[in-house]
Amino acid sequence: MKKDIRRVLMQTKTARAKLRVWQNRLNQRSEQYRRLSLANATRFSTLAEQYVKESDQLDKIVSFLNTLDVLLEMLEIKLETVSYIDYIPRDLLSVVEGLKEFSRLTPTLGTEFSIIIDELYTGFYNSVEVPKDVRIKAKEEAKGVIAQAEKIAKGKTTEELST
Repeated sequence: MKKDIRRVLMQTKTARAKLRVWQNRLNQRSEQYRRLSLANATRFSTLAEQYVKESDQLDKIVSFLNTLDVLLEMLEIKLETVSYIDYIPRDLLSVVEGLKEFSRLTPTLGTEFSIIIDELYTGFYNSVEVPKDVRIKAKEEAKGVIAQAEKIAKGKTTEELST
């Protein structure tokens, strides 16, 4: 069991690294579109508006990626707890179910991240025996985990903007 949990932990860390690369790319592209819209605001107003719309779309996607990063960070912390003290906290199941629910609710994630989330989900449940009633309760708590992750992601974003 511990070996499988560690494998899921490594997959989680790898997914977070990929996610950070995507976040950086999209943030840079969004900033580039903002600069282009400012440069073209007086001469080509229609083009500048399109750049602003594109920048806003990228910002929304980055917001989703920030929430996903927080969910993956929560999962990583819980999995490290399991691997070090060999105890499965009940809220770990809620985080795993929250990750799956977030994937279902967010169609803009793309196939790469959806596949990664599915692999984490199945890898976790293949390595841990979970009673059916506990799993159902965790699914109910998943929405609360997503709301908490969104709140943390917004807090991180405003903290980055203030510094």
